[in-house]
Amino acid sequence: NTEQHQITLIAQLCGNITPDVWEGVEKLELYHKMEIPNGKRRVKERLRHYLKDQYACDLIDKLLSLDPSKRLNADESLNHDFFWTDPMPQSLEKMLAAHNQSMFEYLTPRGPHRGGRPHALQQAVGNGHQKPQHTDGYIDRVF
Repeated sequence: NTEQHQITLIAQLCGNITPDVWEGVEKLELYHKMEIPNGKRRVKERLRHYLKDQYACDLIDKLLSLDPSKRLNADESLNHDFFWTDPMPQSLEKMLAAHNQSMFEYLTPRGPHRGGRPHALQQAVGNGHQKPQHTDGYIDRVF
C-alpha cells in the first residue's frame, strides 16, 4: 500500500538492500529516509513450490536482481538455458488447441466474489443493448 510496505516485501523476497549487494544504492534519494529491513534472499526458495523447472527458477531469480547493472536484459534473458532446454518452445496453435475455454481475463467470468462478470460485460448485458463507451484514455481491445 505504501512505498515502505513495498520495500519491505522486496527485501523479504530479494534480500538485503545494501551497498554490498547494490553498488550505488546509498546515492538514491530515499535510501536514507526509509527504513530498509534486513532479509535473506528467498526467490528460489519461494518459487520452488510453484515451478518445477530449475532453469525457470534461475531465470526469474536473475531477473529479480536488486542491482540493475547485474539484472538480465532482454537479450541475456532470451539466451538463458530456460529457453534452450527440452521441452523446446513450440507453435502456439498446438498448445492452445488443448484449451477449451478462454484464457483472457476479460472474457472469463470472475466468480461470485466479484459479481460473476467483468464490468464492461455487465453494462452491455445488463440493459439489453450495448452502449458505446467513450474514453480519452488508452483502450486495450481483445479480439
